[in-house]
Amino acid sequence: MALPTLNGSPKYTLTVPSTGKKVRYRPYLVKEEKVLLMASESKDPQQVLDAIIDTIKACTHQLKMNDLTSFDIEYIFIKLRAKSVGEAVTLYLPCTSCEQRTETSMNLDDVKCPVDEDRGMDIELNADVTVTMQYPSYKLKPSDTAEDAGFAMITQCIKSVTVADEVVTMADETDEEIKRFLESMTREQFDSISAWIRDLPQVEHTLKFVCEHCSEKNEIEVKGLQNFF
Repeated sequence: MALPTLNGSPKYTLTVPSTGKKVRYRPYLVKEEKVLLMASESKDPQQVLDAIIDTIKACTHQLKMNDLTSFDIEYIFIKLRAKSVGEAVTLYLPCTSCEQRTETSMNLDDVKCPVDEDRGMDIELNADVTVTMQYPSYKLKPSDTAEDAGFAMITQCIKSVTVADEVVTMADETDEEIKRFLESMTREQFDSISAWIRDLPQVEHTLKFVCEHCSEKNEIEVKGLQNFF
């Protein structure tokens, strides 16, 4: 008799933030956890991202990866981790008063990724030019510098530019043309796009704790996958 294969079927359901669609998933197993651990130890952002993507692919069913945004990936992985390793995560958060850190527990099941369904996607730069935004894909690769990362994010988040009645799709333009377009903006125009990107949905949770050093009551909003990994 052959040994059985354990835990291969999906057991849980989550809602993808950007689409609102429900997806079934299973916890990640020892084989996937090994890959995640090796990626984490490598300190290579691309290797970590690849391991997370591969884990999500293995653990979810009927999920179109190409349709996922960066915050979808973060949210889905957190839900996988909660069911695979445990819902409780220990964080050491700094006090807003004395700046000393206090050990605080967080339940990953409480982590949310709110998406404003009424959020506008069009930004009018002037009477003739309007840019249409889109949520960034998880395929955005880590960059060597903050400037390169910022340029890559802005480039990916602009879906198209409407000039009078003509629509220019950004995916059809070269990096040089896109850079020239961005550099031709006024500071106010550029800031309007940057503000839209700063308000992108992201995984978040508000934690309340009393500092064990000075007894100050704290309320801190925890954001970003690195705090939940």
